[in-house]
Amino acid sequence: MSSATGTSAELWLIRHGESVGNRDRIYQGQNDLPLSPLGHEQAALLAQRLAPIHTLSPFCALYASDLQRAMETARPTAQAIGLPILPQPALREIDVGAWSGLTFADIQRRFPDEWAAAYPVMDPDQVRGGGESYRQAQSRTVAAVRAIAARHPGGRVLIFFHGGVLQTVLSHLMGLSLPNKRFLQTSNTSISRVRIADGN
Repeated sequence: MSSATGTSAELWLIRHGESVGNRDRIYQGQNDLPLSPLGHEQAALLAQRLAPIHTLSPFCALYASDLQRAMETARPTAQAIGLPILPQPALREIDVGAWSGLTFADIQRRFPDEWAAAYPVMDPDQVRGGGESYRQAQSRTVAAVRAIAARHPGGRVLIFFHGGVLQTVLSHLMGLSLPNKRFLQTSNTSISRVRIADGN
């Protein structure tokens, strides 16, 4: 993270609204679940919040993970401020393989050793369910966020994606070790504002 300069990009990193997976305590990963009714309400309120900000100081682009819970969250804002959604598969949530779509209780029962390595202290190199590790997910999403910043020097950009990978990006920018990502609070439709300059 850098201080504001003429070439730094200001990124507004936004977690999607409540999904049916969040509501039902399902480990989603890249399972493409939609928003819950509450999630749609959150997305609408977010658009109401961002529209007047855009009027005063316009956003130049709007990116989103291509999973529907992120796209559905971004859509009201895109309509309110008149920007197209630019889908980015690299912003998807961590791939948890065979864990995807299972409840937390099911994972603990079916994959006890993997669960023990994930909680309460996370092994950042553990591959969940045959998918990817948090270190791999961090590398993927940090690269995607930096590429977006490089395309918009001096601009203000909205990025809609997912809680797990959002925490890995923030951990990287803040210089935190990956296991400490669990202490970062990224609630549904929360906004984290960062500035990124070339080489930072």
